[in-house]
Amino acid sequence: MLAYRNPRLPALYVALALAAATIVYLCQPTTFSQASDWFSSTTTSTNTIPPANATLGFGGLFVVSGPGSPRRRRIEEAAAITELELRIPDQYQWTDEDVRNFRPANEEESHVLTGSVKAWLSHHLVLREFLNSGVETALIFEDDIDWDIRLRTRQIPLAQRTMQKLSETTNLDTQQYPWGAPTDWDLLYVGHCGDYFGDVKYGVGVGHHHPEQLRDTPHILYEDNTMEYRTDLHPFTASLMTAFRVPEQTRIVHRSKWPLCTFGYAITRHAAERILNEIAPSHEDPSRNTIAYDAAILGGCRDGPLKCYTVNPELFHHMEGESLIADEEARERVIFRPPVDAAGLEQVKYRLETSNIGCGFFSGEFYYDGDQQKMEYLREEVGRRGRCLKNGRDPLSTEI
Repeated sequence: MLAYRNPRLPALYVALALAAATIVYLCQPTTFSQASDWFSSTTTSTNTIPPANATLGFGGLFVVSGPGSPRRRRIEEAAAITELELRIPDQYQWTDEDVRNFRPANEEESHVLTGSVKAWLSHHLVLREFLNSGVETALIFEDDIDWDIRLRTRQIPLAQRTMQKLSETTNLDTQQYPWGAPTDWDLLYVGHCGDYFGDVKYGVGVGHHHPEQLRDTPHILYEDNTMEYRTDLHPFTASLMTAFRVPEQTRIVHRSKWPLCTFGYAITRHAAERILNEIAPSHEDPSRNTIAYDAAILGGCRDGPLKCYTVNPELFHHMEGESLIADEEARERVIFRPPVDAAGLEQVKYRLETSNIGCGFFSGEFYYDGDQQKMEYLREEVGRRGRCLKNGRDPLSTEI
């Protein structure tokens, strides 16, 4: 006679086994593997966290702005609304002699055009200003960038908390080092014009990129409800996020792969010294075939020796408008719109917002032209409360 068997027991045993396996898995620590240089993906919650300070958790905010730049007043007013403390070092009026001194003895071997030489030298001046200031870290801006009105109150704190999870520092003091210790990273791309995991000329996103490329890269996903939905992200960014199967309103902090542009990068003292002396020195080496400062930094992050991370999508993006570099180079080359800018132009015109910025300063509603009363109102309602006081964007808004 066969022994009685309860038909529910096998299912119960399976359920118990699965539960035990899940508990064991969840209790295992998430670690950064030195051997494979990989960080397992997790999602940070978006509970209320305090706003960042006036320097966004860095030692200082330094702006690259040329003499008489028409863009300087705009970035100063945007900073006043969002309560950021900027340092804008005085720049030289770079001369033809400065350009010749940068280039190799045989100028025909040079790959860097005049406007790009002057931009390169301007970044050098700001890096030296940073090193002379004595602070440990700096965020370097170019003066044509845009950012969201919730940058300081929401976006930066979320990115900081995510970088802390990537820190390898034992007993990290997050008050002193909200982005992780300066030994954890060399350069942070918090602003860029795309880190598309490869050269855009070979295609971006669906059909070109695949989830394992993100999976095999050190990264963390985190929710950010200040992000635009994918239909309003830059087309390249939207396609890349779709290809990687990243949820809506979710950013990634990942090791930099192919970061473009240097209009919003954070840097440590050690990295600044290496850039000045080794990675992007002030005298061109034509054998490197480098065409611009941002290309030199890209190489330093992609190929070493810099340890770089990217916030993707970015928190700073350059505004559409005239290029001062292109104006300088109009006699040396045919001026064209770079591929990333060209792909995003129609959307910028439709949204009246800078690419990948939800509610920024591009459309002009939040400038106050020296009117202090208006500035105080905008600082309270827009900068602190995060109200997008643009037509149809805030249910309580009236014209300002």
